[in-house]
Amino acid sequence: MSLKATANIKEIIEEINKLRADPPEYTKKVEEYTHYFTGNIIKLPNLNIKIQTQEGVAPYTETIEYLKTKEKAKVLVPSKALCGIAKEIAESVIDSETGEIDEEYHEKIIEKYGSFEGKFTRAMDFGGFTSEQVVINFLVCDGDPDRSQREPLLGDGLNKIGVAFGKHNVYSTICVLVTCTKFNNKDDPDDIMIFEENPTEEAQKVEEKQENSEQEKLEKERIEREKAEQEKERIEREKAEQEKERIEREKAEQEKERIEREKAEQEKERIEREKAEQAKLEKERAEKERLEQERLEQKRAEQERLEREKAEKEKLEKEVLEQHEKDKRALEEEKEKLERERLKIEEEKKNLEKRRLEMEEEKRKEEEEKRKAEERKKEEEKRKKEEKKKEEEKKKEEEKKKKELNKKKYQAVSTTNTIDRANIFKLKKKIQSYETVPKDQLPEGVASMTKSDTIVIEGGKRYKKIIYNKVMLDGSKKTEEVKQCLDN
Repeated sequence: MSLKATANIKEIIEEINKLRADPPEYTKKVEEYTHYFTGNIIKLPNLNIKIQTQEGVAPYTETIEYLKTKEKAKVLVPSKALCGIAKEIAESVIDSETGEIDEEYHEKIIEKYGSFEGKFTRAMDFGGFTSEQVVINFLVCDGDPDRSQREPLLGDGLNKIGVAFGKHNVYSTICVLVTCTKFNNKDDPDDIMIFEENPTEEAQKVEEKQENSEQEKLEKERIEREKAEQEKERIEREKAEQEKERIEREKAEQEKERIEREKAEQEKERIEREKAEQAKLEKERAEKERLEQERLEQKRAEQERLEREKAEKEKLEKEVLEQHEKDKRALEEEKEKLERERLKIEEEKKNLEKRRLEMEEEKRKEEEEKRKAEERKKEEEKRKKEEKKKEEEKKKEEEKKKKELNKKKYQAVSTTNTIDRANIFKLKKKIQSYETVPKDQLPEGVASMTKSDTIVIEGGKRYKKIIYNKVMLDGSKKTEEVKQCLDN
């Protein structure tokens, strides 16, 4: 069952006037809250709930020092008109997650009840259950570095106060505080808020019964929503795991195919090299045999020639000297024949060498074309892998954004501390999400990194602040912060 709010308008105004009567004395209540912190979580014993804060105990300690410097202020008088204005503002943001209100609409609400003089301030608090908790929330201003909500409580020159407190459909409760110097109620010049007496015991029981029934219904709806969200997270987690396994299997299969393809290419290259080497050896062997055959033929021809010369010489020795000239011509003719044969052999050698060089050039060109084809093939495979990797990274980024949207929490406060009506309302919207960056995506030199996103809406514009908390490889810590306007 959800917690029951015990605060009401009268108690909140009385609590604010207690604060204004003696701010240093009020530090005792704030100091008591500092004992309930564990890190950034505060556990209130009277409510038995845990609340996640943004700054932890620091703003409470700062508030204590701030109150010690403040002096007693005038009692604020409840204004019927200001209470009506606060109530209409609260009703206009009952379903809002940010508490944002249109300034033109805000001015129309004020004009509906009358007009103000001097200073006019407004502030909102969400999630307070007791009058003391609501006032301390306004003082501490957790998450607001300007602590701007203190002005409506302790600002100088304030005389009138209006408060609205009730249920909120997102944050359980809402409290709207409006203060000003003077307000001219056009329907009631006295403008005094009269609080009704407490209802009878029987009426209280009926009201408590109705509230309990409503709380049980809300609690049941909350449990059902949590179950649905848990089931949705489980399904998304299972899908992510299945997708991860599928990607790993595809990578393993691709790696296996690549290895097999490389092995096949290497084996093909080896066989081609062996064939080329064998063909080269066979060609050299045939060339060697041909040259050896030619050498033997030349030797045999030379031997035959010598034998013929010997025979001719023997014949010439037997013949008369008149045959000498004939033998000499025959010898010269034989020499010319041998010279022609020698020149013919050298020509054939040159032709063979030329043919060998041409074949080597053709082989080199074939190998160059093959190498270029392999390079084009590898480039195409690399391009396909990069495109596939980009698609996978895009899918992961989309899934990551969906998960971050489910983790966002909202906390909104609004106030103003200026007389200028155009700047009466100042709203800050803060949405935080946290992410631990995977190891394979860490920058160089970083051991681990946590990324937090903060979206701040200020002055009608949205700003995104990204904070990187890094732990370096040497153990040191480093924080980087980037802020950018999203509405430019």
